[in-house]
Amino acid sequence: MEHVLIYPVQKGYLDRDLIKDVVLAAESEGFHSVLFWDHYLLPAGPDTLDAWSILGYLSGLTSSIKLGTVVTPIPFRPPIQLVKIVTSVDVLSNGRTILGVGAGWHRPEFDAFSQWRSPAERVDFTAEALDMMTKLWKGDKIDIQGKFHNFLGAQIVPSPVQKPHPPLWFGVRGRRMLGLAARFGDAWIPTNITPADYSQGLRYLRSIQNDIGVDLEIKGALQNFDVFTDAAACRDAVKKYSDAGCQYYGSVWSYPREEMVSRVSWFANNVME
Repeated sequence: MEHVLIYPVQKGYLDRDLIKDVVLAAESEGFHSVLFWDHYLLPAGPDTLDAWSILGYLSGLTSSIKLGTVVTPIPFRPPIQLVKIVTSVDVLSNGRTILGVGAGWHRPEFDAFSQWRSPAERVDFTAEALDMMTKLWKGDKIDIQGKFHNFLGAQIVPSPVQKPHPPLWFGVRGRRMLGLAARFGDAWIPTNITPADYSQGLRYLRSIQNDIGVDLEIKGALQNFDVFTDAAACRDAVKKYSDAGCQYYGSVWSYPREEMVSRVSWFANNVME
């Protein structure tokens, strides 16, 4: 089992030194990756930082840990700019970027900073955007004429370090978004899901991949909001999801500020194998 530290980009956790110290501790202790929430506005309030700016900041401070989002709502930003941003972080980190993929869920955030669309339109937008982004990651100059996007001569140079592109981790549950995950995804990272439903979801995704001829089997990841202080209980939870097929166990790191760094070594010594 690989372990993922999920950093809560919200009020109380936005100090640049705290972010740096937690991530450097996670890298030192052997965490696979650190993923950041990607929001401009949360139900709790507007206290956030831009996730991709954080990743750029961390690219020069780290050397081995993977850096990404959980998840980026694809309809929130113009994807022609998002693909350049993600590529830039992948180049600056020397190939350590993970793009979390979602379709968005918090309407007030979109009303304030983007454009809200119906659920069906957000999925349509995401599908068109992913198709466009994966073509641009090949490095060719292309014209894009779609329902939501129209560009002439778009090109992403330099191309990402990771080939064919940074891995896409889908934090989705809806049927159509699961279809996109099966087509484009490297991993599935749901939240608020039982081990039984998790196992069923992975089997469903892999059956879709088999039906559409995708050779690379999607991996299982997880975002768990439970904040453990009992190591035995945490190990038990990790085992249940491991038995269900999870390969990347993500812990939302919502400990008190004064414990954020010390809990990294506690977790490594008492939970990680």
